[in-house]
Amino acid sequence: MFPSRSKVRGSAAAALLFVLAICPTASAQVSTGRGVGSNGNNPPVIVSLEATQLPGRTFRITGRVADETPASCGVVITGAATGVMQCDSVGNFSGVFNVPALGQITAIAGDGQLSSRPAVKNLTNDAPTVSVSAVGGPNNTWTFSGSVGDEAPVGLTVTLAGPTGVQGATATVGADGSWSVTLSLPEGTSGNVTATVTDWYGQSASAYTSF
Repeated sequence: MFPSRSKVRGSAAAALLFVLAICPTASAQVSTGRGVGSNGNNPPVIVSLEATQLPGRTFRITGRVADETPASCGVVITGAATGVMQCDSVGNFSGVFNVPALGQITAIAGDGQLSSRPAVKNLTNDAPTVSVSAVGGPNNTWTFSGSVGDEAPVGLTVTLAGPTGVQGATATVGADGSWSVTLSLPEGTSGNVTATVTDWYGQSASAYTSF
C-alpha cells in the first residue's frame, strides 16, 4: 500500500521507483492500462482528476479511482507536480503539491497488481484583476482600498504609486480578495494613484484613481 500523505513532494523518479517496488506489474501495464490481474481483477481507472490553485505556487490535486479494492490504490503524479497519493476506501485521493512552473501533470493509478491508463491535466493561471478607491479622513489621512480577483488572492501584495506619502505603500490581500491601507499624507496632497498587484505566477494588473 502507498503511504498516506496530504502534502507530497519529491522527484518523479523517486515516486515511480516507489510505486514499481510496491506494484511489480506496473511497468508492464503503465502505458496501456490493459490486461487482467492473476486474481481476475480489472485494472484501476482514474474517473476524475481536478486541480485547484492555492497561494504560493501550490496546487491541490484531487480525483477518484474506480477499482475492485479502491483503498489498495495509489496515484503517482508526474510532470509540473510530482508525488504519490493513496486512495481512501471509496477511491478518492487528494494532495497539495509544489508547482514551481505551470504545465501538464500525468496521473497513473496502481492497485498493487495493475496500473491505469494515464490521465492528464493542464495546470494554468489567469491574470489577476484589481480595483482601487480613495476615501479621505481626519488629520490628512486617506484610506486606499479595493479588491483583487485571482485563483488564490490571499497573501498577494498590492503596491501603490503616486504622490509623496503614497509612493511605495503596500497592502496585503485578504482571503476574500479585499485590501486596504490608511496613510497620513502632507496637508493638501492630491493626485493620481496606481494600484498594482502581481499574482503567484508573475502576471500583473493595475487600476487607477484620483484623490
